[in-house]
Amino acid sequence: MNLPKVSIIIVNWNGKKWLEKCLESVSKQTYKKYEVIVVDNGSEDESREYVKKYFPATILIELDKNYGFAKANNIGIKSAKGDLVFLLNNDTTIDKDMLENIAPLFDNPRIGTIQPRIVRMDDKNKLDLAGAFWTQTTFLHYFGLDGKRSSKKFNVPMRVFSNKGAAMFVRKSMLDKIGGFDEDFWSYYEETDLCHRAWLSGFECWYYPISTCYHAKGKTSETIDNSFIQFHNFKNKLLSFIKNFEAKNLLFIIPTFIILLLGLSFFYLTKGMGDKSIALIRSLFWNITNLKQTLIKRKKVQKNRAVDDSGYLSITSKPISLKHILSLLSK
Repeated sequence: MNLPKVSIIIVNWNGKKWLEKCLESVSKQTYKKYEVIVVDNGSEDESREYVKKYFPATILIELDKNYGFAKANNIGIKSAKGDLVFLLNNDTTIDKDMLENIAPLFDNPRIGTIQPRIVRMDDKNKLDLAGAFWTQTTFLHYFGLDGKRSSKKFNVPMRVFSNKGAAMFVRKSMLDKIGGFDEDFWSYYEETDLCHRAWLSGFECWYYPISTCYHAKGKTSETIDNSFIQFHNFKNKLLSFIKNFEAKNLLFIIPTFIILLLGLSFFYLTKGMGDKSIALIRSLFWNITNLKQTLIKRKKVQKNRAVDDSGYLSITSKPISLKHILSLLSK
């Protein structure tokens, strides 16, 4: 088999304190057919100087400001020369056999994306996430979230609705077909939207726990206001739904999502978190005012459709549980 070249893309914004360990772990890979691309989102913490000095072989793309996760990754993907793209957060380290174990799996032409095992850097006995499944609440079921790393159910390969973008392999030829990240997302839910488009285009998204990424969970966004995160998260979910699902399913999905959004907004308001409450309402109005553009995107997405929604949702869905619903309110 002709082994694929891997383009490792690391988006960075003021993450100099994380880059050393991340890039060192990348440099120790046993699989040598790869390139490293750091896309810097206008950092002001000497990240660029650090990469140039200590990792001169790295391709450094210097942007003039913070364009968010989606656009920065797209810029990196355009420069990538690999057959595979490995999207990697700057606040991670990876096992030295990561590329050696994962890259050959793409010999299966149906595989579009793969997430390795991601565990918490602050507690290596706990998973960060083992992938996400769709639920009829329209909220994702985050499988393995903070679960025991040793648990058998988290240590078998499985197809999932979406992977986590902190460590995610993507077939480059698939991106050429379905497009990269939607840049209107800025950040949050963008990897789920990409995986959703992969599924309806006939590709599969997998979780393969055969190599491990260690993630300092949430550290890349800890300086960002939470209401900003809430706005983009809920805005992007609804945007993704409208683009991707069949019309008959949207008749249930959109009302369900809006009811939950309004309910959560009211919950935040009663808890004195007015900024979060307003952010959710703003996310709804953003989708209303940008509906025309979203429908243009939908038309393009649906042209790539190869399977009905039922064809992949039957594989990638989880039933609704009380525990899941309560977990939504605790976030």
